[in-house]
Amino acid sequence: MIVKFIKKYNNMHFLLVNLALFFIHDFFVSVSYIEYDDQRNAIEVHKKIFFDDFEKTLKKESLNENFDILKSNKVLVDDYIRDYLTKKIEFVINDKQYDFEYLGHEYEDGIINCYFEINKIKKIKKIKIKDTSLFETFEGQENLIYFQVNQKLTTIRLKDPILFQEIIIK
Repeated sequence: MIVKFIKKYNNMHFLLVNLALFFIHDFFVSVSYIEYDDQRNAIEVHKKIFFDDFEKTLKKESLNENFDILKSNKVLVDDYIRDYLTKKIEFVINDKQYDFEYLGHEYEDGIINCYFEINKIKKIKKIKIKDTSLFETFEGQENLIYFQVNQKLTTIRLKDPILFQEIIIK
């Protein structure tokens, strides 16, 4: 289900983001696609971050200046990513905070794709999403979030000082 959602909204947005990066790399952005799968009672998340920006942040965070996100052991990279995203991303669903399960990452065309999910969510009445990833490294960092539930798409733009946003599901 999330694959269809990503394909539908991903291509045009990804092209625009890549064009912006090509001409001026002072544009710092990550994009997350979040979809509620009512068949699985799960929230599926696909987060895209430019690998060089993410690598710079993870080097600082881990205090490991030799860290190479593309050449390091995949288990080590997953550990760094899991630890980092767990600190930076929060979900409060129906007034209860939920931890997400990190599923892994892959590299594709200059992007680190991170996958995670939250299980055992029977119904969403409201959701508060916080994403401060890369805020500490890049002034002007923006985290765009596309959230889909019940065939309805909501777009969120988080940029310091706006660290979270709440969506009421009708």
